[in-house]
Amino acid sequence: MSTPRPTSQSARPTGRPTAELRFEDVTVRYGSARRGHTAVDRVSLTVPPGQVVGLVGESGSGKSTLARAAVGLAPLTGGRVLLGGAPVPTRGRRRPLQMVFQDPYSSLDPRMTIGDSIAEAIPPGPSREERRAEVARLLELVHLDPDRAAVRPGLLSGGQRQRVALARALAGDPQVVIADEITSALDVSIQGAVLNLVRELQRELGLSMLFISHNLAVVRYVASHVAVMRDGVIVEEGPAARVLADPHHDYTRALLAAVPGTRTPRRTP
Repeated sequence: MSTPRPTSQSARPTGRPTAELRFEDVTVRYGSARRGHTAVDRVSLTVPPGQVVGLVGESGSGKSTLARAAVGLAPLTGGRVLLGGAPVPTRGRRRPLQMVFQDPYSSLDPRMTIGDSIAEAIPPGPSREERRAEVARLLELVHLDPDRAAVRPGLLSGGQRQRVALARALAGDPQVVIADEITSALDVSIQGAVLNLVRELQRELGLSMLFISHNLAVVRYVASHVAVMRDGVIVEEGPAARVLADPHHDYTRALLAAVPGTRTPRRTP
């Protein structure tokens, strides 16, 4: 992957301090009691302040459902999601938990300029001129020319749209960002640049993030802690270095074996 670009001098820490995001025995079930499907089954997971936690698993493992539950897009059947020890607010203009979605082509309103999309996420209070300046700062932060604020999403590439989506999430001044498969829809040549940007934002802003992916190679590049999810249950978690060097669960070893060029450690009986 390419070397990250230097951060713009306009970068500054977010005004809102980071906070711990905690899932406590979270269960999400769809359908009836007799014919329903449990997508997430009593999952407990913590994202410490200022850290990136990687949640990895195959499609259908329940990781995206867990993310949607955190922001109120999937109803909880049981358990709770706490931010700084309090329930996560899911209504109102101020959203301390922001989510960046997988598809960069559907996450932005095609009728709005990217500047308007970012400005819409800024909490109430600043004047029009202050909001314009904040949009320019955020575009610089994700390495896009502020002059592109007047452009509509249809003129941007997938990678550029995902950068705008990150800027829009940061505009809400969040305590935690959830990134749900944000590189999986991008060309391989672009994925590295977006991952470098995520690492850069975390380092410069002290960003707290739950980073979701089906790819262990991607997760280990950005996360300090890894949780492995299968069939709605977390089967293994711990420091990324330990999980990747000495996986305890067969499923984790299978995910590692799927990463090209990775030698999967074997545990002795």
